[in-house]
Amino acid sequence: MMKLAERDILVCDCGGTMDIDGAKLGKACGAAAGCAVATELCRSGIATFETALEASGDQPLIVACTQESAVFEQIAEEADKPAPEFINIREAAGWSEDGAAALPKIAALLHAATDMAPAARSLTLTSTGRCLIYADGARGNGVDAALAMAERLKDSLGVTVMITAPTDDIMASGMSGLVTRGTIRSARGHFTAFELVIDGFGSALPSSRAALRFEDPQDGIETGCDVIIDMTGAPALFTGWEKRDGYFRVSPDDPVRLATVTAEASEMIGAFEKPIYIDYNPDLCAHSRNSLNGCSRCLDVCPAGAIISAGDTVEIDPAICGGCGFCGAVCPSGAAQTNLPAADAFGQQMTNLVDHYLEAGGKTPRLLLADGGHGAGMIDMIARFGPGLPADLLPMTMHSTGRVGHDLLVTAIAQGYEQVIILANPNKPDETPQIARQIELARALMAGVGADDEARFVLIDDIDPDMVATRLRGTRPKGKVKPAPFSPLGSPRGITRLAMRGLASAQKTAPAAIPLPEGAPYGRVEIDTDNCTICLSCVGACPAGALQDNPDAPQLLFREDACLQCGICVATCPEKVISLVPQFNLADSAMNAELVIEDTPFHCTGCGKPFGSSRSIERVIDKLSGHSMFSGERQIDMLKMCEDCRVEAMFDKDDRLMDVGERRKPRTTDDYMN
Repeated sequence: MMKLAERDILVCDCGGTMDIDGAKLGKACGAAAGCAVATELCRSGIATFETALEASGDQPLIVACTQESAVFEQIAEEADKPAPEFINIREAAGWSEDGAAALPKIAALLHAATDMAPAARSLTLTSTGRCLIYADGARGNGVDAALAMAERLKDSLGVTVMITAPTDDIMASGMSGLVTRGTIRSARGHFTAFELVIDGFGSALPSSRAALRFEDPQDGIETGCDVIIDMTGAPALFTGWEKRDGYFRVSPDDPVRLATVTAEASEMIGAFEKPIYIDYNPDLCAHSRNSLNGCSRCLDVCPAGAIISAGDTVEIDPAICGGCGFCGAVCPSGAAQTNLPAADAFGQQMTNLVDHYLEAGGKTPRLLLADGGHGAGMIDMIARFGPGLPADLLPMTMHSTGRVGHDLLVTAIAQGYEQVIILANPNKPDETPQIARQIELARALMAGVGADDEARFVLIDDIDPDMVATRLRGTRPKGKVKPAPFSPLGSPRGITRLAMRGLASAQKTAPAAIPLPEGAPYGRVEIDTDNCTICLSCVGACPAGALQDNPDAPQLLFREDACLQCGICVATCPEKVISLVPQFNLADSAMNAELVIEDTPFHCTGCGKPFGSSRSIERVIDKLSGHSMFSGERQIDMLKMCEDCRVEAMFDKDDRLMDVGERRKPRTTDDYMN
């Protein structure tokens, strides 16, 4: 056992399969009392665990083993003690052909286990067990498989089998629960609250004898359920259906998948805690202003259909959201921020991990980002049947690697990692291109500080563990980057700026504007000052306050570090003189409001009060001078007055400003005939 950061950690060499020197590990971790390493903690050494558990009080133990977590949890439960926390040092470090050099990594992983990660908020969903099994009567044995599944589930759930295109030879049975016919016209909602509209609906008649007979079909029937099992083979009812909890797609010809779905569905009754993956602040959203579309990045990338447009902002349904993290990676303003992980908390964990590794004597640290499903499984396979992870490759797991954005990538390099490798899930085809776009942006940023390398960021989506293991030990960056550690606090945008400015300073790069790919969330606006009238409509529309005015003078100001490149100003400008320039400006001036254009105030010809810019009033006069309502000199003069003087002039008893000259006479039939 070892005491570290006031936490008790139990370390085991798993039957001698790992080379762990307790004295050296204790010294590497900075543990004053050293580290006693068990050999078979989950079996012959279980008394060591029980003794430590008894002495732990209300503080959970940390056990450096994940395989036998169920054993330790059961003992803790029987002893009425908090469940232990677990850290994997075996597959992540010890089981490797580099195991003898893995001590610094093991020390770093143990240190990281003592860091307290903030708990994510959750949403309670309650299922009453209403299960719909949807089958196609025209497709093979789909109906038979659906009825058989219903028979297995009916004791656990309230099951309804609905058959689209039923045939006349469906055998009647009282063992499968409620059987109906119908075709789902539309579906929406989420686990525990699916809403369906069904055409051709009819229940099976209880008088059916040999074959099922149904009631007369009805269209537009609205109903709901908690769980849907779709066996039709038709297009999925939902976008990104893999991420829609409670919706299963299964082929009736796949007995293994049928058994798996049956087992999962049987447990889907009762109350469930679903993490709230996204924190959304509509005040920061740049989706739209005044019915003019701006940023739609989150809408474009959400694979689950959890995000919809809601006027000037968007709405994110936490019950539908599957936590892919795409929206958090692309949101330019920080309106949508992921909880698993939160960018600042995850950035701090990356920082702590590399600091502990270097303090323990590690060299050339590299970072491996993987999810807790496919990624963790791949690491396990490589450790068991392959060479294991390299000693300098530090693994971190996250809910979904879809959250890997340019902010996390450049932060990792700034904190001291020389390379970042991402293990994407090849079974999620939307994940790889999303991460690739973020890598492209991160490389453009790194190029601006002279640190770009094609091997700086590596995306691996191979399904073959041998291929993955080869790539993990393959190409390394050719050039070194001098790190610039910092405390990653605040929004992803702010963290990125801190990382880039630190890297530029460390590389002794002149603060300049870095060109970025089209669609990047950083940049400036170019304004044709010769044709801008300083109407300031762009200022009122800008959701981020990047475009500003001066309340004391007709001036247009711009602050580059606030610009989200949403394009609302481009759509708003009546003169069409604004364009977007994607770039990342490292200069201090980017954080200050710079003067773009200014003009002299136009003073009211009636009272002398300034009420606009000379350019804007002149442009209005120019545009309206040919209009019939402003054909006279006095009407034009009215445009040179402030709102108060203009009203007085319009209602002057001796004034005829509303006269518009002689109107054209209407033409009659006689005019055309004659």
